[in-house]
Amino acid sequence: MGLNIQKTMIATMGEVLDMLPEGDIKKTIKQSVQNKADKFSSLEKAFEKMCSKKYSDETMNLFLNGWKATHLKMLPIYGLSCRLNQLGMASEDKEQKLAFLESSAYNAKTSHEDLGMGFDAISHGQLYDEFAFSMVKSDEWKLSKYDTKEANDFSSWVYRSMLLESIPYALCINMFSEFYNHAEYAYSFLTFKYSMDNFYGIKGQELEDAIRYIDVHNQYETEIHHFMAVINAIEKYEKASKEKVSTEIMNQVISIYIDKVCEAIETIAKKFD
Repeated sequence: MGLNIQKTMIATMGEVLDMLPEGDIKKTIKQSVQNKADKFSSLEKAFEKMCSKKYSDETMNLFLNGWKATHLKMLPIYGLSCRLNQLGMASEDKEQKLAFLESSAYNAKTSHEDLGMGFDAISHGQLYDEFAFSMVKSDEWKLSKYDTKEANDFSSWVYRSMLLESIPYALCINMFSEFYNHAEYAYSFLTFKYSMDNFYGIKGQELEDAIRYIDVHNQYETEIHHFMAVINAIEKYEKASKEKVSTEIMNQVISIYIDKVCEAIETIAKKFD
């Protein structure tokens, strides 16, 4: 039996949107995602292609290096929380100070599991290394010769934007990142589980351990909780700054995010021809 995934990334995203009350965030994300439906179809085909057979270690090294560059953004999350902390500590208004600091705390909450808090200090970076090693049996994929420019460009855009662009812009990046990641992990879990089982001979407990990096995001609905945390961070920021995060900024961020991450994954997938 071949790979047959019934639920699309957009369908998974729709389930998360159904958890939200009606409002600008729900409406804007829904419309922005629908406008990019072709991009999500392309992403799905890329993951299916990369998991359709056992490729050489050289080829897999390109994927493992590039995919990691589109995830694990703990530094820019920390940087954004530092920016919010600065605003809070500079404010002499007690309510405003508290709201800025609460926004920082909610934003930082999106990296708790990544750091291994509550999970015996086993970071998601460590889990990714174990995921990679299960397939290529080395750490060579970390070498710069396996870099993909488009993936590095995406990573640089996330980092620089979360530290240098307006705080509303930065919060929207973190919000949509968690939302997108939930759908991508849900889809890629099925493709890699199929690939590792059928082409790498990894089964049973060994398979569960090997794919744990992806599975923890699904099993505990990690990215959904992170998405909701950033929405709380946005609400606290709006209260402190008396500034509404505009739908124009949300639209802009979501469009750029989808275009850049899709370009990165598509470029990596072309190396699997």
